Amino acid sequence: MGYLGIAALEVPLGLTLTGSALASDPLFLALASSVPPVAATIIAARAESGHAKATWGKRRESLRVVSIKGHPVSFARALWRNTVKIATPWTLGHVVAFGVANGGFERGDLITLTATVLVYALILATVLMGMLGSGRTLHDRMGGTRVVAGSA
Repeated sequence: MGYLGIAALEVPLGLTLTGSALASDPLFLALASSVPPVAATIIAARAESGHAKATWGKRRESLRVVSIKGHPVSFARALWRNTVKIATPWTLGHVVAFGVANGGFERGDLITLTATVLVYALILATVLMGMLGSGRTLHDRMGGTRVVAGSA
């Protein structure tokens, strides 16, 4: 199941809860919205630390994730890499979206404003690191990994 499939699984839940008290409960929204990024992060980490050493998209392009020294990555390393790559930006995006929907910008809500700055900083760091130097992105640098050509 891909990332889009994970997110799509929340649609029935959202439709069912529309108009209910839970739909406006910030804690419930935070918990419910954390499920897709956590699931996607774990799935990607298992794929990158598993036999194929790559997610579906990387396999399709004949790429794989290895350590800096070219060795297979452990689940823990792949989990950290994908936490930086998937869970962190996805969760920050939800924080911004919920904050904006609840008037966070208008109220000057510190959490909404801080999360917005962090989202843009992550985007900028990822783009710049991908374009400059060796091309290793933020999540590869923080995870001690690199993406190389060739299947496992």
